[in-house]
Amino acid sequence: MKKTSLLAAAAIATAIVSACTLNDKLALCVTQEENIEKFIAEKYADSTVFVTETGISRITMLHSSGAVAQKGDSVIFFYQGYIFNNGPGVQFSEGVMKTKLGDGELIKGLDEGMVGMALGEEAYIAFSARNGFFNESVGAIAPMTPLIYYIALEDIYK
Repeated sequence: MKKTSLLAAAAIATAIVSACTLNDKLALCVTQEENIEKFIAEKYADSTVFVTETGISRITMLHSSGAVAQKGDSVIFFYQGYIFNNGPGVQFSEGVMKTKLGDGELIKGLDEGMVGMALGEEAYIAFSARNGFFNESVGAIAPMTPLIYYIALEDIYK
């Protein structure tokens, strides 16, 4: 039942979003970014928060003084992906991944959001659809969906 409802909601959202103009979609991204900022201010006011120039927010949950990941480094990380709904909402993925930061294998929000994380650090990385899948539907994720990931950085290869 829950899966059917999620798929039906995704289909409806896809139909509505496809009728929007690019300016409407960009305005929606701004609203999503404001909602992410509000969530952080309410729930994590005392936490270390880093925001990139493109609006990707990283909320450090567990600090570390290990090596720091940079663009071009290969990283291994555990992740849980959630649809952002005033915080982590419906979980849509989980696993361990190895990738090279900056090579385009990850969506922009994760690729840029992990730059600067320290080995052993745990963080939430939240971003609007602009830095996620934007106008694409991916699995149960409807177009124009903001996302939040829990990331635990397990290894860095320079």
